[in-house]
Amino acid sequence: MSPTPEPRRALVLGCGGVAGAAWSIAALHNLQQQLGWDPRQASILIGTSAGAVLAAMLGAGVSVDQLLACQQGQTGCDWDHDKDSGPALPPLPALRLTAGDLFLRGLRGEVSGLTALCGLAPRGRFDMAPFRRLVNQLPHSNGWVTHPATWLVTVDSQSGQRIAFGHPEAPAAALADAVCASYGVPGWCPPVMIQGREYLDGGVASPTSADLLLEQPVDEVIILAPMTSQSPDRPWSPITRIERRARRYMTAIVDKEEAALTAAGKRVIRLAPNAEDLKAIGYNMMDPQRRRAVLATALQTTQATLRQQLSRHDSTPNQGMPHT
Repeated sequence: MSPTPEPRRALVLGCGGVAGAAWSIAALHNLQQQLGWDPRQASILIGTSAGAVLAAMLGAGVSVDQLLACQQGQTGCDWDHDKDSGPALPPLPALRLTAGDLFLRGLRGEVSGLTALCGLAPRGRFDMAPFRRLVNQLPHSNGWVTHPATWLVTVDSQSGQRIAFGHPEAPAAALADAVCASYGVPGWCPPVMIQGREYLDGGVASPTSADLLLEQPVDEVIILAPMTSQSPDRPWSPITRIERRARRYMTAIVDKEEAALTAAGKRVIRLAPNAEDLKAIGYNMMDPQRRRAVLATALQTTQATLRQQLSRHDSTPNQGMPHT
């Protein structure tokens, strides 16, 4: 009898700021350990915002071990997480809207309420130079990473359309521009001009954009969604409660994406922060001071969650899998 072939896996790395990146790297480490699989071998890599930074690095050949070592402050890292990620609060924004057209489209029902409200945020002025330096140091092939299918999700600030740079149907873009556009958090980072149009954080449309895989030839979709949670905590702080409300909204978006993928016959493994992770995260996903605690917590929580999932389900590609 011939051995069972490996499933064609896609890896989706969702938005989540500094804390979300730390959580995702911990999850990637445990995926690699428990599946015996290198995430760089994913058939398709999809990244949004902080997930776009990670997707670009994986697509360029940076290993999960290197990502983890960098998060843990080991030597030889080109990225100082405590310095280059920026402060916990954004610089004073400019006196203009991020994308007023998106708000008008929201009034006409052409984009979601989340997308419309993000358009009303003041235009951020965070200096993206450290991100550009990091990306420009990555190995390139014809201006893009070497992985043949690395898609970095953004939103067109005028039309509200999602654009996944790196996808065959997307406009050409320099890698650093695409990463910075995908990380263009409204109110924090400025939109990025690419070929005469401005693009901002893909997370204003979807935390993951996993639905872009509906018609792709993959058997299994692994979703890391640090801006969602189906195991919420009960914070006392009013500002933290506001964050959790936004998180519930984003969770509902990914619920629909997962349901559509499962209905299309794809097996889905979805990981998201649990109550213990949320306690470590707090309310500000951009706070670098919480990064180490989030990483240490997620190394434990994602290991246990993934082990529990894999112990209950076999590796049949088309069998849906419950998530956390």
